[in-house]
Amino acid sequence: MDELGRAILNLCNVVPGGVVCFFPSYEYEKRIYTHWTTTGCLDKINSKKKVFREPKMASQVETILTQYSRCIEFNGGGGGGGVGGLSGALLLSVVGGKLSEGINFSDDMGRCVVMVGLPYPNIKSPELAEKMRYLNSTLPRDPDGKLPGQIHYENLCMKAVNQSIGRSIRHARDYACIVLADQRYSRPSVRSKLPQWISSQLVVCESFGPAFSSLRKFFNEKKKKT
Repeated sequence: MDELGRAILNLCNVVPGGVVCFFPSYEYEKRIYTHWTTTGCLDKINSKKKVFREPKMASQVETILTQYSRCIEFNGGGGGGGVGGLSGALLLSVVGGKLSEGINFSDDMGRCVVMVGLPYPNIKSPELAEKMRYLNSTLPRDPDGKLPGQIHYENLCMKAVNQSIGRSIRHARDYACIVLADQRYSRPSVRSKLPQWISSQLVVCESFGPAFSSLRKFFNEKKKKT
């Protein structure tokens, strides 16, 4: 949790405009938020980008999105500095929530999308368990010996990942960085299920230093072109 907090803080120092961070569940997002509040990490992040959280109530989504958008517009849209040192906003979201389905974060609304972990569905769900049993009993294993139910389970996860990270880069001149914060994304079996335009440009970094150097260079180059 502390390592993730430091990574997000560093991202907020480098990325202009808006950063959208997706968590696997509301429960995990709450745990992270509470921990960051206790350790003081949240205050440090808030000094760089104002933090917003995805509401559970659908009726509150539009209000949060409006506040998030206005904060970016007045504090760092286009890469400029804002009031009190703010450089934009950070939106903490949940995979499968309202913000990962149907909401677009184009241009300054989403200059960086962070995917925390792999959002596997609840394997204890009776419906999912029954589906996996059915697939295992009716279909053969794949060439690697993997059960069809397991393949279905993994595909559900990656479909959710791709849907979330696809919320940014919505037109030809748009740009953003995608940060996959889990070493499992480097596995061939996972990487192969990412969109081709992402997997073909995926850079695996063993530490934060090289990653942030690349991000800083990326955004500096974009800034020069505007």
